[in-house]
Amino acid sequence: MARRPVILSLTKMHEAGMSLLRENSELRLASATDPATLQREVVGVDGLIIRTGGVVDAALMDQGRDLKVVGRHGVGYDQIDIPAATERGIQVLYTPGANTESVVQHVIAMMIGLSKHFPQMSAALAAGDFHFRTSLMGRELTGRSLGIIGFGRIGRRVGAVAHQAFGMSVLYHDIVPAPPDVEALARARRASFEEVLETSEYVTLHVPLDASTRGMIDRAALARMRPDAILINACRGPVVVESAVAEALDSHRLFGYGADVFEEEPPPEDHPLIGRTGDNIILTPHSAAQTEEGLKNMATWIAEDVLGVLRGEAPRNPVNDPELVRRNRKK
Repeated sequence: MARRPVILSLTKMHEAGMSLLRENSELRLASATDPATLQREVVGVDGLIIRTGGVVDAALMDQGRDLKVVGRHGVGYDQIDIPAATERGIQVLYTPGANTESVVQHVIAMMIGLSKHFPQMSAALAAGDFHFRTSLMGRELTGRSLGIIGFGRIGRRVGAVAHQAFGMSVLYHDIVPAPPDVEALARARRASFEEVLETSEYVTLHVPLDASTRGMIDRAALARMRPDAILINACRGPVVVESAVAEALDSHRLFGYGADVFEEEPPPEDHPLIGRTGDNIILTPHSAAQTEEGLKNMATWIAEDVLGVLRGEAPRNPVNDPELVRRNRKK
């Protein structure tokens, strides 16, 4: 009888995915996600599944000499050293599209909530000030301008929903132009980074985190934005310099800010944005994908793909080149 593969999961997932793993492998749950613990517990493991906690670097891979596949429960994979994995013949997987609708709806909700001053209105009502309702003027999304930085799966869907539901005009900036049929769904026009910032009443970020995007929304970028603009970050925290956002809010150079991600997670106690009163800010704890549908999709897709790779099947959602991984594994 063939040996059941050993899979170490750094997180609990939706039961649909956990059941698949238990039925088809020896499933282990990491006792902690610090480097020392993971380096001990990765020994003898064939597959590794991670979510937001833990770092998969060369040192960890060298301890996991039996490691053949790393699956990322989610979309961003910046905590995995992809070149090191490829060099060692380790296949890296992720779940693009699994949480698209969940994140898109989170972004739209933030756009609406900030447009109608939900943070201040809710705080005033809780404090017993019902008449605060006439103190601030909200606005509709209808017909307004939306700028999208990063026009991948999520950015494209945000654009399509915004245009089709609210008649918003859509500009996008991406290093690769979208196909004409994709642009048509949102009636989107590709523009420079500067034009998107300078002309959009709403700017939403949907880029991966790498050297080119880290800190891209800094003081200089914020200075280009309209003072009536709302900025949304639901991609990766370090894309935005949070201290610069605080300064922009203090000087009334930003209408509102919504974020589901932070430069440091969990954020520190002295975070420049958390706990501010009176500001038009909506912050959520990296929870945009926390829906029944999104979590089930991510857990099921990553469990199926990890198990498939361990059976010798071609990966459905590879991050690194499967052929290069295969050749390096044979060395």
